Amino acid sequence: MMKKNSFFYSWLSDKREKKANDGKKSYPLSQRVRKLFHSHHLVGNFFHYRTAIKILGWNYNSVFEDGRLDLNPHRWADFGPLNFQIGPPKDVARCLQKMSISKNINSYPPNLIPSLREIVSRVIFKRSCSKDFDLICTEGAQSALAYCMLTFVNRGDEVIITDPGYFFFEPPILTAGGKIKRITLSKKNNFRIDIESLKKKITPRTKIIIICDPINPFGTIQTEDELREIIKIANKYNIIVLNNITHGFHRLNVNAEHSPMSSLRGANSKNVITIAGLSHGYGLAGLRIGFLGAHPEILKPVLSIKSALTRINTNLLTQYAAIAALEDNEYIHNCDNLLRKNFSFFKDIIYGIPALSFIIEPDYGFFACVDTSKIKASSQELTVALLKRKCAVYPSDGLGNTKASSYIRINFSTPHRKHFTWLKKALPKAIKEAETRKYGKAVIDFFRSVGTKRALKIIKDIGSGASLKNKN
Repeated sequence: MMKKNSFFYSWLSDKREKKANDGKKSYPLSQRVRKLFHSHHLVGNFFHYRTAIKILGWNYNSVFEDGRLDLNPHRWADFGPLNFQIGPPKDVARCLQKMSISKNINSYPPNLIPSLREIVSRVIFKRSCSKDFDLICTEGAQSALAYCMLTFVNRGDEVIITDPGYFFFEPPILTAGGKIKRITLSKKNNFRIDIESLKKKITPRTKIIIICDPINPFGTIQTEDELREIIKIANKYNIIVLNNITHGFHRLNVNAEHSPMSSLRGANSKNVITIAGLSHGYGLAGLRIGFLGAHPEILKPVLSIKSALTRINTNLLTQYAAIAALEDNEYIHNCDNLLRKNFSFFKDIIYGIPALSFIIEPDYGFFACVDTSKIKASSQELTVALLKRKCAVYPSDGLGNTKASSYIRINFSTPHRKHFTWLKKALPKAIKEAETRKYGKAVIDFFRSVGTKRALKIIKDIGSGASLKNKN
């Protein structure tokens, strides 16, 4: 049996520098790692339902069976991480069985086999490979981001991201020695990057602008005019644009239309790198496959970094599975129908609780943000109370400084209707329990142990009844 605190993520929740020293000779840690330790976006520094397991006094192994990171859907309603819980197309498993032969396992694979290169370019990036556009295969979209940071960012260079934004944009920037500039997303800019705010953030040190579109965590999309204007700005100042489109597969609003930057006709996209993965679109998170699409001249140095660190190779079994997924012409359509039904169930739940509301209803993706600022407890305390009732959610502090204790993000991609029934029953009771403040001290103790600037602000926000009445 796994000991209570031997679960891997509990290591990451420990106070790192204290552990590294602990009265003994200090490890010779790099400045990169020390900066990561002070990032609220590092796993273990933001609040998570895994943190709630410890607060509730449970054994990690009783929640995560056999050390897995996914929750058993017969015991838990997992609305937390961005696993696409509908799962992969059926042909993927059959393909993996068929292609699991010696010659596909015992030799180094290529970057991309031609058949995968062609279908990825056409289906995901909405254009053909040519002398002006090509692809690199990576270990998911996250590693694609990391390779780009190591390729283009020098110490002190600035990278513009959104706040709130994707959990793991900041860590690779810091690892490369870069600095973060944040554009706050709010009702004023319709929860997407507005051009005037972007212009104000640009300095002579700006090296990269990350355009996550559709935007995690809100599911909003940039207009084509906005994307074209961003490209013009980037070209004017010789800035790299990383267009992360990994949530662009599933459309909730039939009147919305997402456009990858790679698909924009007539745009001078010499400085644009479009990034996508199949984890969130096709349920292939366990296979770790992603793609970079751009002009070959901008891809060459990225490929050099990848080759130096992890070779250029991408598992052949994964590549064949990706082809099988992308060839399923009905999969996205069927998933979108289920997601729209799920969101309808979810809206009925939220609209039935006066203390809760949506930050904004998403156009794309399979997640939404719920405003919890009217309840007399933090979203982190609510997270604990919900987990106690077998419903796992993510609070907002890992996503940014904005409303860091005042909303939760819900992944509604579960194929199990009963999970919404569980959530509907759990939410009122969880809110009532959270408002007793019985978990307040434990939540504050967690943030005190983290010690980041955001953590200290959250302690101040949730530490008094007065601030709880108006946390924003």
